[in-house]
Order: sequence, then C-alpha cells, then structure tokens
Amino acid sequence: MKAARLHAARDVRIDDVPTPRPEPGEVLVRVRAVAICPSDLRLYQDGHASGVVPDHPMIQGHEFAGEVAEVGEGVDGPPVGTPVAVEPSWHCGECDTCLAGHENLCRNIVFPSFPQTDGALAEYIACPAFSVAALPEGVSFVEGALVEPLGVGIHAVRLSDVRGDDRVAILGAGTIGMCVMLVLRARGVSQITVVEPIEARRRWPAELGADPVVASHEQLLTADFEADVMFECSGDNEAVEQAMSLTRPAGRVVVVGIPHPDQVTFDSTIPRRKQLTVIFSRRSRNTLHEAIGLLATGEIDMGALPVRHYSLEETADAFEDTAERRGDMLRAIVEP
Repeated sequence: MKAARLHAARDVRIDDVPTPRPEPGEVLVRVRAVAICPSDLRLYQDGHASGVVPDHPMIQGHEFAGEVAEVGEGVDGPPVGTPVAVEPSWHCGECDTCLAGHENLCRNIVFPSFPQTDGALAEYIACPAFSVAALPEGVSFVEGALVEPLGVGIHAVRLSDVRGDDRVAILGAGTIGMCVMLVLRARGVSQITVVEPIEARRRWPAELGADPVVASHEQLLTADFEADVMFECSGDNEAVEQAMSLTRPAGRVVVVGIPHPDQVTFDSTIPRRKQLTVIFSRRSRNTLHEAIGLLATGEIDMGALPVRHYSLEETADAFEDTAERRGDMLRAIVEP
C-alpha cells in the first residue's frame, strides 16, 4: 500500500509499505479521510513528539475515518464495507486507571501517530474493533474524521461542569475551540465569548452565535469581562494566564490546548487570590458514540467548519498549510 511517512523533520515521502493484516480483535480500515492535527504538525516540524523520537519512518495521522475492509478473528462487526469513525486512543482496559473509568489516562495507551505507533496517512490501518463505530447515512468521511476533535470538545465540556446559564469564554477559534463551542451550544449554553487573533477565523464563531468575538484578551479585560468557565484551546504559552485573568473568582479554567514548547509559566497570584479551579483536559474519554449521535441528529453540523482537501501525495503541503494557520480552513483533509 501507499503511505506518507515522516523520515525526518519536514521530510515526508510517499513509500510502498506492506498492507497490515488485522490481528484477532482488530478490523482493517480502508482510510478515506485524515485530518491534520496540530499535534501531528509538531512531530512533522520538530522530528519528535515532546522529546520522543521515532525509531522508524513514521506514518502520522490520528483523526480519520474510512470503511471496514477486513475483520480479524473474533470480531462480530461492523461488517466489511461499513463506513466508520475511529477513536484513536487505544486503552488496555486492565490497568488501574482504566478500571477506575479513566481510559484516556491508560498506563498502556497506544495512540496511532505518536511514536512508535504508525497512524492513518496511508491506504489502510488496523484498529482494535472496540475503537470503531459505524457512521450513519448522510455523515461523510470528512465529518467522520472530525469525530475525534469533536470528542475532545465533548470531554472538555464534561470536565467543566458547565451550566446553561454560565457565562463562557473560549480562547482560540481553531478546530478544538470550535468543537467546544458546538458542544456548548448543543447543551444549551448561550452566553459564549471567543477570543481569536486571526481575523479570518473570527467569522466562524460569530456566524455560530458567539458574542462578542474579539481579537485579544485585552479587549475583554478593559471591558471588565469575567467568565464563569474559561476554555483555553489555543495552545499558546501565554494563554493559560490570560484565561485565568478573565475568570471570575471561584470560576473554572479548562486547559485543552497543547502548548508548544511544553513549559508554561503564569503569575500564581491570579488563580490563588481568585481560588480558581484549573482542569487540564486529556484527549477524550468514551465520546465516540455520543459524537456520532450528535452528527446523526443534526444537533452539531461539522460541515459548517471549513476544510481544504489534499491527496496523499500532497501530504507535505497539508502540513505546511496547517503550519501557516491559514484563515480559510480549520483542518487540512488528506484523502488517501
């Protein structure tokens, strides 16, 4: 099969590699759409993921959808030909964190596209059967690929314990920020403010009902704005402190974005004097079926989020365009 493999930082090549075969308990997925995530981008740019260096040319990509091509021994379904979305956080189900219900924190987690596990920027990928779910009629492969970031949004909103009458603010109108907003709207939260420095990206949250949508947190500070719940979704290193400064006393801050580099500093007097609750959100947990259900009912329309399409041979272009944070797209979609 054809696969886009990262040989070194910013060195993606289209290689011929063996097509995987599903092991017992696995399904083979014919990949139809892969969304490029900023966490993939960092491995592409840096040649490592938070210091973990690939020991072989890596196939990246963990936000993906496709159709079942083959099922392994002991798998009852879904049958061959079924369109599926995939939850890429593959837990063991046996460690203490899994048994406590925190599968996203599994001590033996396998995550495709994080070294040393290959991802989905290829024609096929083998996945645990428990990680796939059928896509309803009318839900596209592109929307299926975006089920993973939607799940991140669902998990973050769950952690926030947000109520319908809370005043909420989101820092960053990228894919994760917009997924958080879509989930909030589906849950009846109407008071949503968004901060986004890229002008072209401020249009999307405004069209979806955010008010106000501003370019910087300073604009909210000068207006004496305070949120009951803040979601930091930008990944900028200064944004955690900015989120704290915009949160009311005894409020909650949910950190969803992944900073780059990994170290973040902030003035501790802000959360201490306000007695803030700061929660760090980790990927998603048991969100696959809920996310698909929200798409199936139309409560959330992922088609409202702008994407650009690329062939497998254009994978490097998809990464470079993602790095530019283009104003005309939220996700680059590679279609092998």
